[in-house]
Amino acid sequence: MLAHRLREAGHSAAEIAAELDRRKKDIRVLALLNTLEYLKRGGRISKTAALAGNLLSIKPVVAVVDGEVTILGKARGSKNGNNMLMEEVKKCGGIDYSMPFSLGYTGLDDTLLKKYIEDSRSLWAGLVDELPVSTIGSTIGTHAGPGGICVSFFAASH
Repeated sequence: MLAHRLREAGHSAAEIAAELDRRKKDIRVLALLNTLEYLKRGGRISKTAALAGNLLSIKPVVAVVDGEVTILGKARGSKNGNNMLMEEVKKCGGIDYSMPFSLGYTGLDDTLLKKYIEDSRSLWAGLVDELPVSTIGSTIGTHAGPGGICVSFFAASH
């Protein structure tokens, strides 16, 4: 999205590449997974951990850090998961709304994303006219499982 903006502003391919390289350190990708089942299937956690986590309604909050998926924390229930995800956004300094950002969800149902948007209204209210929402593709969605939500943004402070 940033490359498209820069192209539309008349920047050359070399200028766009340089700006993307400079800004990539500011990009944050945070997600709340609805189930541990798909982390188990992908070999990221043990069967025992998945069983215990699902019984306790554990919702992991993950981030992509240096190209690797990292578990930032585990919340009990979706409300606590939403709160943890919101806190992780704040820890990054918040969202730079002058830059591209996006919310996404996995599966066919965006109910959990709508709940997150409502719970985290303080992050958006009065700062943007609309929230860009999209589905997360099957390659990532297969690992996250249905009901996952993601916030992708440039950090406001770096």
